[in-house]
Amino acid sequence: MEKIRTFIEEQFLIEFDDTLPEYSNLFMEGVMDSFGYVQLCRFLEKEYDIAFTEKEMTSNVLVSLTQIQQEVSRKLGEKSAHQTPLDT
Repeated sequence: MEKIRTFIEEQFLIEFDDTLPEYSNLFMEGVMDSFGYVQLCRFLEKEYDIAFTEKEMTSNVLVSLTQIQQEVSRKLGEKSAHQTPLDT
């Protein structure tokens, strides 16, 4: 999940620290706008081979680094639970 942190820090020119903790709402802090949000979602979908529904994208789930990492982990868990070994 370090890739997510690195992407956000590089994309939005910020650094998570004591003044901007990982649980900070990136919209409320003025770090991310709707265009940046779409870029972030596309990065996550491409990097982790996952997809976000419209409901997920508009439900304020992806507003902090902590929440983003949790949601990606949840989606990856669902994805691996649905994959079955190939029959040989």
